[in-house]
Amino acid sequence: MHPDYLGDSYDIVKRFFCEALRHLGYTVYIDPMFTGEWSGQETAFYRFLGVERLTSTPTSSVPTALFLDPDTGVNRKGSRSHVSYERVVTEAQKHNIVFAFDQGFSRGMAPAPQIREKIAIIAALGCSAIYYDSHARFVFVSRGRSELQRLRSELVSQGLPSSRFTEAAINRDARKSRRPQV
Repeated sequence: MHPDYLGDSYDIVKRFFCEALRHLGYTVYIDPMFTGEWSGQETAFYRFLGVERLTSTPTSSVPTALFLDPDTGVNRKGSRSHVSYERVVTEAQKHNIVFAFDQGFSRGMAPAPQIREKIAIIAALGCSAIYYDSHARFVFVSRGRSELQRLRSELVSQGLPSSRFTEAAINRDARKSRRPQV
């Protein structure tokens, strides 16, 4: 997250998802993946989203969600502006739901096949995933499908069209062979 974008429309969508997760009983943590010079604005960002900065692995019995907020999105390698699929899946072993801002899409290609490919990669790594597809795209990941189905139901009950979601469950055979399938 870069400070130049603090309070933009993407942040409003981020806040909406954080509120929905809190409504479902999750404590929401964030790894903001800060870039740029923040000069003390970090607290305002946390307060706006209603999240806690992740400083260690939570130990309480309360369900947790972790928000990863890279500048650009999710990809294979990860970088200063991207979070890797491996990191998302690793964090899903510690949290009930992990979600990430994802604008990492090739502009020359339709987004739907790219979303399906990203979901297939996550499924091959052993997690279920749901994408929220709009001008602000987000991926939600969990070890099991039920957490994501519950979240999707909550978001649809709040008025988001179900057509905005693309999902795939864990493909056990794909995980064994490491070949992504949807």
